[in-house]
Amino acid sequence: MSGPAQGYRILVADDEPEVVDLVRMVLELEGYTVLEAADGQQALLRTQVEQPDLVLLDVRMPKMSGLTVLERLSQIPVTAAIPVIMLSVVTTYPEIRTALQRGAVAYLTKPFELREMSRLVARVLAMDSVQRDAFRRQALESIGRP
Repeated sequence: MSGPAQGYRILVADDEPEVVDLVRMVLELEGYTVLEAADGQQALLRTQVEQPDLVLLDVRMPKMSGLTVLERLSQIPVTAAIPVIMLSVVTTYPEIRTALQRGAVAYLTKPFELREMSRLVARVLAMDSVQRDAFRRQALESIGRP
């Protein structure tokens, strides 16, 4: 298989096995290699060791919250540039704002449309760091706007 997804490795960090399985199925069908983490500590460790191209990170997880993982990743030189898309059932503006301020490129609320997630993953992977920063800033500015 070849195509835009070929060679990209994505870490899916979520404590809900059903979510991980669905996301894995969609991403693997598109040619991505999927890594998994079931809690925050595992997500932090696997990201440091494996250095995936992208992390899909649930906000609410055992052992360490996704927001804490996000903050720690941004402070570690080998992981600071890895783009992170947050996943959460929480849709409050303060939590979304916090995630984006801590460096998340985007925020997907659960339940999310799998095609939307897939398009967002491809879009973020196609961006360079300057484009990701601009995308994140734009998302921050639009929070709370109708």
